[in-house]
Amino acid sequence: MADREGILSNYIHDRHFLQTVNMPRMGKPFIYMKNHKAACTTVLATLMAHLLDLQGEGTDGIDMETVHTPPKTLLRTGTRGLTVRRAMRALDNPDVFRFTIVREPVARTVSAYADKIYKAEKPKRMLMRYLGRPVDGEMSLSEFLDILAQDEGAREVDRHWWSQRKETSYDYIDFDFIGDTRDLKAALDHAMRQIFDVEASKFQDTRKTLGHKSHSRELMESLTTQDRANIETVFGPDLEMYEEVRKALEEVA
Repeated sequence: MADREGILSNYIHDRHFLQTVNMPRMGKPFIYMKNHKAACTTVLATLMAHLLDLQGEGTDGIDMETVHTPPKTLLRTGTRGLTVRRAMRALDNPDVFRFTIVREPVARTVSAYADKIYKAEKPKRMLMRYLGRPVDGEMSLSEFLDILAQDEGAREVDRHWWSQRKETSYDYIDFDFIGDTRDLKAALDHAMRQIFDVEASKFQDTRKTLGHKSHSRELMESLTTQDRANIETVFGPDLEMYEEVRKALEEVA
């Protein structure tokens, strides 16, 4: 039985949990635990492509807005489509395919900075307000990582740099499959095969179709020894989780 208390303790509030759960309106039941900065846009777009196919529709309507606010006709998510009770029942149901996708923690954290801090999006403004700084002030990658290492509250300001071990309730959900963004196409082929009984997924590479990319590769190359030490301080449990996932995937390869 799903550990309701343990799962909910991972999230700031119940709404946070329900925004992580994604369930279908039709077809074989599944739960995708959304994990920010771990190809969640591509995963959701791919799921939506298959669900649209079940409805006899094409994928032309898939864009950034619909992916991040999925139509109620396709997915149940958030308080508008789910209750905690319903989500917990699904997690206990052996007929429900439970899966998520994780990302190597160093790459994920750098990507969060590149996408949300360097580009000065809403999460940066939220972090600067939390720190009591001007919202248009500068923040380098090293400074960002140092802040996360020293300030636990800063780690909870935005979900894009929130612990993915907590975000996915890794320690409390009996997942049928956990994929890795490093082998994303293979991971989604496997998940879609289980859910939709297809040979290969209708893979929606949102980096190409929706222009969803950043310059995190260059930032990865700039990481200092102290930067990496700060990431280990903040995301030690995530690093352990990632190694466990990689080992499990290698064993079944």
